[in-house]
Amino acid sequence: MDLRYQQQECDLTLREGIAEYHAYLEAIGRKAMVDHAGKRLILEHDATHVIFGMDTSLEQEAGLDTWLIFGCQYQWRYLRGYAQLPEIKALYKALIKDGGWFLLLKLYLKCLGLKWRIIRRTRRMTHKWPFQFPEAWLDHPVAALRAQHGISILTPGERATGDLLEWSGQY
Repeated sequence: MDLRYQQQECDLTLREGIAEYHAYLEAIGRKAMVDHAGKRLILEHDATHVIFGMDTSLEQEAGLDTWLIFGCQYQWRYLRGYAQLPEIKALYKALIKDGGWFLLLKLYLKCLGLKWRIIRRTRRMTHKWPFQFPEAWLDHPVAALRAQHGISILTPGERATGDLLEWSGQY
């Protein structure tokens, strides 16, 4: 699927990019998670998909983890809250039930090249992306936010890892 937020010079605002990401989820039969009142953890995670130009294939999710660890400012305690969300716990449980621990090992081994390309890109960033970004940035163009932080996203060829690993995606 050709997503506009996966273009380096994306002219969408971050808010529009997140809306496109949510429409993409719906198009592939997944439901976008929603934050509880007064929370932004899911919004902030979804923004990282947009800002770093990644979709939700298992491979690109593994790549996004690398962007986040090496290219973002965050507090571990805050970020751990994402892994504690009931929907995320259910997702990991379903993934392990579907493919076992072997699937996770296979995924991370398969993605070593992708992860290395991302690590090299994060080293060239001028500023780390703040996971907890200012609300006003939702109305800034994605390309301008990337330029401000020195983010150079991967091209489609650089994101490619061969045939995608399959799993039901149901939880």
